[in-house]
Amino acid sequence: MLALASGIALIPLLIRGTSGAAIDVERSFATSTFVTSSQSVESSSASSFESTASGVSGSIFSSAPLSTSTLSPTSDATASTSLVSTVVSLSRSIGSPSSSPAPSSILTLSLSQSATSTAPSQPTQTLDPGTLTDIETARERRLSLILSGITSTSSVPQWLSTLGPDGKWPDSEVDYTTGCDARRANWPAEDHWNRIVTMAAAWHGGVEGSSESFVNSSTLLDAIHSAMDFWFENDFQDQACLDSGGLSSCPCGTPGLWNTNWFSNIIGIPELVGEGCLLVGAASLTDTQVNNCTHIMTRAFGTFDHNVNGLGFLTGANTLDVAKIGIDSGLLINNASILEDGYSRIHKEVVIQNAVKADGIRPDGSFGQHGGIIYNGNYGKDYTNDVLALEIAAAGTQYSANNSNTGSQAAFETLLQGDLWMIYRNVLTEVLHWDFSVLNRFISFPVVDDQATGSIKINISQIQQLGQLWGSTALESVYQSLAESTDNANAGKIVGNRMFYANDYMVQRGSGYVTTLKMYSTRTKNGECTNSQNPLGFHLADGTVYTYLQGNEYEDIAAAWDWNLIPGITNDYGATPLSCDHEQFTGKEAFVGGVSTGSIGAAAMRYTNPYTGTLKFQKAWFFLNNDVQHVMISSINSSTTAPVVSVLDQKRLNGDVYVDGVPLSHGGNFTQACTLWHDNVGYAFDQALFNGKFDLAVDFGPRTGDWATIGISTVGTTTVDLFSAWIDHGSGADLNIPISYTVYPAVTRSEFECKVLKTKLLPIRNDAHVSAVYDVAHHTAMFVFWDASGGSATFIPSLLPGPITVETNGNAAIVLNLDKKTLTVSDPSQKLGSVQVTITAGWLWPRSKVVNVALPSGGVAGSSVTVEL
Repeated sequence: MLALASGIALIPLLIRGTSGAAIDVERSFATSTFVTSSQSVESSSASSFESTASGVSGSIFSSAPLSTSTLSPTSDATASTSLVSTVVSLSRSIGSPSSSPAPSSILTLSLSQSATSTAPSQPTQTLDPGTLTDIETARERRLSLILSGITSTSSVPQWLSTLGPDGKWPDSEVDYTTGCDARRANWPAEDHWNRIVTMAAAWHGGVEGSSESFVNSSTLLDAIHSAMDFWFENDFQDQACLDSGGLSSCPCGTPGLWNTNWFSNIIGIPELVGEGCLLVGAASLTDTQVNNCTHIMTRAFGTFDHNVNGLGFLTGANTLDVAKIGIDSGLLINNASILEDGYSRIHKEVVIQNAVKADGIRPDGSFGQHGGIIYNGNYGKDYTNDVLALEIAAAGTQYSANNSNTGSQAAFETLLQGDLWMIYRNVLTEVLHWDFSVLNRFISFPVVDDQATGSIKINISQIQQLGQLWGSTALESVYQSLAESTDNANAGKIVGNRMFYANDYMVQRGSGYVTTLKMYSTRTKNGECTNSQNPLGFHLADGTVYTYLQGNEYEDIAAAWDWNLIPGITNDYGATPLSCDHEQFTGKEAFVGGVSTGSIGAAAMRYTNPYTGTLKFQKAWFFLNNDVQHVMISSINSSTTAPVVSVLDQKRLNGDVYVDGVPLSHGGNFTQACTLWHDNVGYAFDQALFNGKFDLAVDFGPRTGDWATIGISTVGTTTVDLFSAWIDHGSGADLNIPISYTVYPAVTRSEFECKVLKTKLLPIRNDAHVSAVYDVAHHTAMFVFWDASGGSATFIPSLLPGPITVETNGNAAIVLNLDKKTLTVSDPSQKLGSVQVTITAGWLWPRSKVVNVALPSGGVAGSSVTVEL
């Protein structure tokens, strides 16, 4: 839900944007007097924007109109306007035959001139009664969903009192700064339309708790008209300003309300215009107002299939946003052609995307945006909100994905089923949140800013509603899981392991906890910094591990924490300069991924610092039965004098900290430590490997930071009591010594001490070639074979059967279950078509079994295959 500072809630699907840098689309909203729920506008300086855009020649919009229709660029503009006016007139008489001009006519109008009222021409197309009924059904549902996102209209009287006779609010309330002087990140002038939408909702009626005196109020309608007209009269006329503001084709000082960020012009404002105009309705707008509404919307809709300056072609969530704008235009004026085109584009987008680094829904249920970043928690939730809004509106009509063979329903079910694994509950606030690793740069916002960190920003009742309309048990099951109350962070009480192989991300969920692991490879990126958001986040995918128990562990700490001690990572402390200019990198290593049986799994990351090249290592995480997690680190190579550290955690301090069973009064370094426990998470260290050569470092206490140093939040400074712990690997020859440790989540101190004694893990091997461990109690062995040529490892589960050797002819991650006699295999490098596994067992006369495992390819490369032995 979007909210004004005064407490007025706005519609849930509003703001998103992009960067002036040549690839980005963005979704967060800076807080001044207005805060939105979702997204912000990515930005950079006009000069850097121009340098990546090759000047005006890189733009699809110049001062000359763009021809995207059957009308030539020199066609009579009045004729185009007349077509829109015809549809406007017909839309005011629902139930009678309606004219519907071809979308190309409207696109030519929108890209060539500002609409003006003219006498209607004769209809050129007649809609059948069934189509008219479908349009009316979709419009009423769309309006209902818009209204459901507005929780308060209490500020409407104040806005009425301060609205000027020219339809403009005082500059002290709305910052109308435009053009090159305007803030690119989250254009404050959009608040003008946010107010119009809320006022239009109050006038329309249907907002719970809103005064009935607003409904059909002529005074309120006059004010809405006045505010709309102010914007229409000041709308920019130079079409180059759509995506080239500040460049030579739309220089600073060009008249009109526009932003140097394409997002505000193509998505931000048009979305709001569509919702405001729909709420008032064509019958209560003048012809000129309807024409101006459609002009702004179809101008945005006309950007499909063209290279937008500073972005490229529309993909992922941006595709759905712009399609939705076009659909709203079609609903406003009963234009069946635009509706068909808009829904067709949605159904072509809402499919499984198999290409490496693809934006959109991936086969594993993850969501990509910005070419290699996992973004279920921001762009993915915006995408989800768009699908929910538009498919609920279309259900049962000719426009529904449920009625077409597009694969959109199955793809959307895949996305939401993946989302389930990434969502946790803060039991103190009863709010559902996204794992920080699927938020990336939005970690730079505190909860109060009501951005992607504030909640999942999805109305889960709409998931249930669409599930019922589609007859989808998958969607209804997702709703039931999210709606279920829990007394711990594990929303939905999901237990098991899932590897998101398309985005190098693994999740282990158990009774009372959620653990997530984020890595990156040659197929993915570590993250991004846009709009000065997340300038210090270089290490956010370096094997980051978050463990949620109550769900508040990492909430609102990013401004104060140490960005070189991101939970779970290994790094050469402070050796990588952290800045926005050097934030986004594709990984250097292909062998990154994991194997999963669905209940347990192993992940592997070979790492080379892509910026400095000064640090390399291999790290394996084994998520075993009975909520036991074992970590192995080997092959550390550092060319700097910076200390190499492996971080256990950095989170809110909650209670006492114990080392070897003794509570600490202060932090420090501990040699030959055996155990560490804090906040119901325990760590046991392999003493044979530590051998006194490595220190356990523990630190806790108040830490202060300023949100402005990591993003665009205006909250200011914050002080948080933090706990952090890490292993110091030493230097020189000590770096060559592999280490391992075991993590026990969701255990009290007494349970931890008991569980450490009962857990029997047999380290099989931990070196440059193989990392492997055997779970004695559950008769399960896990292996990571690092070498491209494969390798072998031998262990003795018990004296009776004798030793078992597992050998492969290629790099692989393997889970061997001796009880079930199953072998689960994956190739984290995603390069192999098959792998041969040979298992040999016995003392004097060993028996061997050779298994040739065909590995998945294409979009499902890296996924796991289970075979019976």
